[in-house]
Amino acid sequence: MVKASKKHTVISCALFAAVFAALLITATFTDLQVSQILTKGTLASGKFLADGLFGVVFECIGTTAPYVVGVFSLEIMFVYVLRFMNNPAGKTVLCCLLEAGAFAAYYVLALDILNYNFRHYGLEGTPKPAFVRVELAFVAAFIVLLVTFAVNSLSDESIRRLIRTAFAVLVAIAVSSLTVEYLKHPFGRPRFRAMNYANDFSYYTRWYVLNGQPDKEWMKETFSSTDACKSFPSGHTQSAAMAFCIVMLKDAFGITSKKKAALLWCSATLWTGLVALSRIMVGAHFFSDVLVGGTIGFISVMLAREIFVCRGSHFKALAGKE
Repeated sequence: MVKASKKHTVISCALFAAVFAALLITATFTDLQVSQILTKGTLASGKFLADGLFGVVFECIGTTAPYVVGVFSLEIMFVYVLRFMNNPAGKTVLCCLLEAGAFAAYYVLALDILNYNFRHYGLEGTPKPAFVRVELAFVAAFIVLLVTFAVNSLSDESIRRLIRTAFAVLVAIAVSSLTVEYLKHPFGRPRFRAMNYANDFSYYTRWYVLNGQPDKEWMKETFSSTDACKSFPSGHTQSAAMAFCIVMLKDAFGITSKKKAALLWCSATLWTGLVALSRIMVGAHFFSDVLVGGTIGFISVMLAREIFVCRGSHFKALAGKE
């Protein structure tokens, strides 16, 4: 079990809260200015979609993290059931469900990336031909097969170590995704690019204002899109923050090397930061949107890690039960 000290836990939580509060206060008063600076040269006046290479690429691939770590977790469960479950009938059913879930996840990811590409080609809403869907299905099945073989090459000990991590990852993905989706509707914050398209920034509101969702036809006519008022919080950045799930590998395998631990933390932070930056650059979100979206994802991962992997060690440390 991962051990934790009260002092370290308190300092970490206090530092995180202080940095988040400082950034949120800054974003509250600079959102519009930051977006105006970062969209310059990438989002032309009167346009809804940006054409900057960096922003567009990350718009298309920015949601990959939860699918990658999610499928890895499903495959850990699949191999665990395959090796250690004694009930033949239950084993067969569970294995089929887990593999079907992994396939569905990668198929949805491939379709999501394709949809974003279609959108930037001006083909949004165009029905996908049957052969395209079949091709995506083959790609998804092939990747799942590769991941299955890779995970199956792990030792029994490694699979046992990782099973708690697998549960933690899936819980983090579910909780953070549902939280962001739930918050988008009552806040109903107009996107920067929606107001840019309308050439009317009088619709701008700060992140804490509850606007609600306007009529879809009105949004389509005014902003050219029915998701124009779902700026807060950022779903892409929440998805990117699922990269922090790799930190659980340190706990699962007892990695004590500070360099390896730093590499895991820095890799997740870099990916999340790049996606967050890209979302502002394409005008899809404001600074506060990506800050809160990424924080929801990060906190979800840390809480799931605490419950399933660390087994409440930090909670116990705070209560003086180290």
